[in-house]
Amino acid sequence: MALRRGFKTDAEWFAQDVRQELNLAKTDPLCPWSLAQKMDHKVVDLSAFEEEHPLEVARLRRCTGANGFSAVTIHKSGARLVILNDGHEKPRQTADLAHELAHGLLHHIPLPLEDSSGVRTFNARDEEEAHWLGPTLLVPQPAAVIIARQRMPLGVAATRYGVSEQLMRMRLNMTGALKRAKAAAWR
Repeated sequence: MALRRGFKTDAEWFAQDVRQELNLAKTDPLCPWSLAQKMDHKVVDLSAFEEEHPLEVARLRRCTGANGFSAVTIHKSGARLVILNDGHEKPRQTADLAHELAHGLLHHIPLPLEDSSGVRTFNARDEEEAHWLGPTLLVPQPAAVIIARQRMPLGVAATRYGVSEQLMRMRLNMTGALKRAKAAAWR
């Protein structure tokens, strides 16, 4: 599904607006746990449910890859609770939380977790938007450009921003930061 026209530009605006709200510079790393607190989203680790629901937690942890459980936002009486799979590496948790917060920033309408037959429900357009905005919040275009111009090693940049090398590489490519840096070097 294609993003609506102008969404990528709006995502960059969101990333800068959020930084301003958190008193961060345009290129500062963003801590999604701080953003969650600012947005009044309570973040709870999946392991917090282990004692009361050991089988369910074990089942969710066994599911890996694209179909595995990463995070979910539960809406109840106006409150938002994000359950985050703390069994994943920290960079994955960072990206998953940013994705969930993107849904909140975009005011996506919550859907039931599953339909009557037990199949997970989701809105493909909303997921695509959160999939784009989440990484943009973590590595906005100005940060990607600075990283590329400074020729910062991928691992160093990923560690600085608390993200995976894969996410950092994606943002450097999607923002055109690498091409810009290469073109600037030729001048």
